[in-house]
Amino acid sequence: MDFWSRKNNHEQLVEPPAKRISTPAGQRLSVILENGDAAKARESHRASVRKSGLAATLGDAPRESSEGNGSSGYSYSVWSDGEKFAALKNHKQIAKRGGWKRVALILAVLLALIIALAVGLALGLKKKKGGSDSDPSTSSPGQAQATKTSNPDSTNPSDTPTATASLSPSSTPSNFPQGNYSLVTFLDTVATDCTANQATWTCYPYTDYNTSPSKSLATFNWIITSSSSGSYQISSTKNPFSISFTNADLALLDAGQDSERYHFQLENTKTVSPSTNLTDDGASVECEYDNTSLQAFLYTKMQKSYPDTAAGDPGGDPAYPVWPWAVRVEQSVGGGQDVPACHKLSGEQVTEGLDAQDASSLCSCLYKNWRTPST
Repeated sequence: MDFWSRKNNHEQLVEPPAKRISTPAGQRLSVILENGDAAKARESHRASVRKSGLAATLGDAPRESSEGNGSSGYSYSVWSDGEKFAALKNHKQIAKRGGWKRVALILAVLLALIIALAVGLALGLKKKKGGSDSDPSTSSPGQAQATKTSNPDSTNPSDTPTATASLSPSSTPSNFPQGNYSLVTFLDTVATDCTANQATWTCYPYTDYNTSPSKSLATFNWIITSSSSGSYQISSTKNPFSISFTNADLALLDAGQDSERYHFQLENTKTVSPSTNLTDDGASVECEYDNTSLQAFLYTKMQKSYPDTAAGDPGGDPAYPVWPWAVRVEQSVGGGQDVPACHKLSGEQVTEGLDAQDASSLCSCLYKNWRTPST
């Protein structure tokens, strides 16, 4: 006979209804009222439920009972302690499997979205503020130099460039001003008053800027060195149109000012091949100008405007790095006896048509790399 047939032969025991006593004293009174047979029958009923698999079915819902204090075995529902717990228990969305996990997941996603939105908004405001603010310290050295105003030299205004466009470099070379430099300039003006025959004074490239900006280009290749005392000297390289010199001292003028510049001046002999024949036989002639002054101003802050290759000016094919600022180079000599002293290549002196001129009359060649604005 199996378990279920044996169970049917026994008298069905009816378990008295649970008493709704919420106080601990009431729970103890309920235990006392129960007799021993009723307790045994309830225990047998629990065993049969476990065997029949009902426990697995009940496991889908929250567990409603817990063991009482001591050995009373009294069972009571935690959900009956208040209406709020009962309402939460009976909520369909929460009661089904996974309800609590789903609610927690939704809350976590919402929290993550709020945090992401706050962080994105803060970063966007910071980026907008950084893009709208302008920091003059971040501008390139070339831009900063272009904003400077040239202050004319009160003692000699012609020495100070006032260029209309800036071709200044973004930075000066290392060890500046030491180094080899090409001074790319144009022939600005020519004066021939020191001689009775204008053909005996010439200035390379024999065309001034007003006649042709592209044909007036002239490049000087000079070398600046430093002595043990910290001073600077300048020397020329071989040049067919300029006076040669070696280790001329450089002096710094207007130190720290916008017109700051290095200057040197020396005297030497300039040799010119006249542009026309001076003799009836058409012999080749050379004229020498003794005590010709050569001076140059090499600016260290003033901007330049030539050559502007974007405007069609030639680059000049510099042999060395181009001097980064404005420059002014001038050759000049006053009139007088034997100015100039001309002779044939055979050595015969030529004097015809070369009467001496007043000492205040000057011959000159002026080269620059900046233009004075027209008024």
